[in-house]
Amino acid sequence: MMKHENEELQHPTGSQEPSNEGPFEEQESIHTGAEASSPEQSLEQELEEARLLAEKWKSQAEQHRELYLRALADLENFRRRARKDKEDAVKYAVVPFLESILPVLDNFERALDAADQSKDAKMLQEGIEMVYRQFLNVLSEAGLTMIETEGKPFNPHEHNAVMQVEAEHLAPGMIVEELQAGYRYKDRVIRPSMVKVSQ
Repeated sequence: MMKHENEELQHPTGSQEPSNEGPFEEQESIHTGAEASSPEQSLEQELEEARLLAEKWKSQAEQHRELYLRALADLENFRRRARKDKEDAVKYAVVPFLESILPVLDNFERALDAADQSKDAKMLQEGIEMVYRQFLNVLSEAGLTMIETEGKPFNPHEHNAVMQVEAEHLAPGMIVEELQAGYRYKDRVIRPSMVKVSQ
C-alpha cells in the first residue's frame, strides 16, 4: 500500500502533458510582435515625409504663381505705357516744329505794328523779307526745302510743266520760269514745282 501511494504522489491526479512553451518561446512571440509593428511605423513615417514635401512644393508653387502674376501685371502696364507713349509721340510730333515757328509769328506781328506806325514802304518790305527768310530757315531745319527750278532740266518727278515756250538761249526741255514753288520734305516731293519749259 505504501508503494501505491508513492506512485500517486509521483503522478498526481489530473496532471497533463508538460508544456513545451518556455521563456524563450515567450520572448520569441514578443519579438515577432515588434517586427509586425515596424512596417506600419515606417509607412507612417514615409507618409509624413511625403506630406511635408507636398506642402513644401505647394508653398513654392504659390510663390511662383504670385511672381508670375506680378510679372504679367508689370508686362501689361509696360505695354499700356508704351502704347500711350507712342500715341502721344504721334499726336504731339509737330510740337517742336510749331515751337520753332512761334518766333516767326512774333516777327510778323512786329512787322505789322511797324507798318501801322510808319508809311515807309521800303522799311515794311525789308521787314517782311526778313521774316520770310527766317521762316524759310525754320522750314529748312525741319527738313522742308524748295525744289530748284530755273535753269535746271525738267524733271517730271519734281516739276509740273503747265506750259511750253520758245527760248532761244535755252535747249529744249529746260525750265524757263517757275510759276509756283515746289517743296521737298527730306527725300520726298510733297508738291512739285509748277513751271514753264522750253520747247
